[in-house]
Amino acid sequence: MVFQQGCTSSNESAIGTFGEEETGILADVGDIIIPETPDSPGAKAVGIGAFTVKMLEDCYTIEDREKVSKTLNYLRSDQDFLGSSPEERVQLISGIDEKVYGKDGDLDKDLVRGYKIIKELTLFGYFSSEAGATQALRYELVPGRYEGCIDFKPGDKAWA
Repeated sequence: MVFQQGCTSSNESAIGTFGEEETGILADVGDIIIPETPDSPGAKAVGIGAFTVKMLEDCYTIEDREKVSKTLNYLRSDQDFLGSSPEERVQLISGIDEKVYGKDGDLDKDLVRGYKIIKELTLFGYFSSEAGATQALRYELVPGRYEGCIDFKPGDKAWA
């Protein structure tokens, strides 16, 4: 039954729900979650803002989109994310992350869910992008030689 559900389009999709400003905020937040390193680009460089919007508008429920919107409004209005310096933005997102995943979270449950969706889509989108899979992770083109036991040393990248 689940297989057949995958063949039908969602009647909850809502193209155009998120605009350019929201896409930009999602890209900036994504770049804080996965920043650029000397070895790999950050989330913003792989187009994480547009990816997140596409996934939200095409695949997520109305309730989840509303929670993400509430989180974006919280960042925009209550925390002045757009008017903050890069350092202040990192502190803001780090503080939210600590509250969401820490023991002493005092955020509204809709903000928590909205932030979790943003972070999940950032991680999914980044590591399924070409740059994320080939530069941030170790990548082996398949088909290739199968080796069932490969040494993994501290500091090695995870496999894509």
